[in-house]
Amino acid sequence: MKKIAVCNPNAGKGLSKRLLSTLIPVLQNDGIEIWMTRSKHDAEHRIRDWCNENPDLEVCFIISGGDGTMHEAVNGAAGHQHASFASIPTGSGNDFARYFGGFELDQDLSAAMERSTLSKHDVIRYKLNGGQTRTAVSNMGAGFDAEVAFSANQSPLKKLLNKLSIGKVVYVLFLVRQLMIFKPYSLEVTVHNKTFLFDKVWFATISNQPYYGGGMKIAPKADTRDGELDLTIVHGLSRIKFLFVFLSVFKGTHTKFKEVYHLRSEKVDLKAGADVRVHADGEDNGLLKENQRLTATAIPSEILISAKLALDES
Repeated sequence: MKKIAVCNPNAGKGLSKRLLSTLIPVLQNDGIEIWMTRSKHDAEHRIRDWCNENPDLEVCFIISGGDGTMHEAVNGAAGHQHASFASIPTGSGNDFARYFGGFELDQDLSAAMERSTLSKHDVIRYKLNGGQTRTAVSNMGAGFDAEVAFSANQSPLKKLLNKLSIGKVVYVLFLVRQLMIFKPYSLEVTVHNKTFLFDKVWFATISNQPYYGGGMKIAPKADTRDGELDLTIVHGLSRIKFLFVFLSVFKGTHTKFKEVYHLRSEKVDLKAGADVRVHADGEDNGLLKENQRLTATAIPSEILISAKLALDES
């Protein structure tokens, strides 16, 4: 099997760039081909081109970056039947590696991968506003959480604070700002051929695995091999109570609140009563337009993952 390391030097607020001096000799020692991404979407485009040129070759894409880089990689390899994925987590969230297990920078990578579990898992196949079909590995979100991440990432303040090694402060600042200005929205949800209407929705998430947002346990019982998606909707809360509930997501205790709605379904259809920002695997996907739809479907056993965590034993 061919191994290609796709390294994003800008992942993790620059953390990845600092770690590459350790990582590159490890990859070279193992004879692994190295690609350095140059810009956003570069990983997706290069992987797609390689897969189109080598449709019959088995390949493992080793992703050195964060959840966004993995998101690009999986979309680039969509339709390639012989691709698998592994993670060397150097991003800021690393929820993919948190669930599946990632590989360490200083270990014998080839030997570690041979000892790892290679297993099939579900993905989220989604379409936003009737547009192009895309794939998410871990989760999607619409509303408050997506607005916080988008606003923070667009802010010039982020670069300054990153240089001071206090980049996470910007997310706290924008969380507080969005808490004051965010307008909850109405949401029409269709699952199991039934339609439900929710008012004053703060955010809705569609999860394939438990973690999002850098360790927040949004869907504690989500499983990448059950053929279903976990839908979580937080609605009908005052701003103060919402903050309390939002912080409780880190421990996964938010599910105890009556304002947190949860269900499982193979397919989820959302229609918002206002323009709502959407993320997929933490990557901004633009706006779910008013009265347009976000449709998401669980595709069973669609992705091969090489991981340290032996999920097959659980």
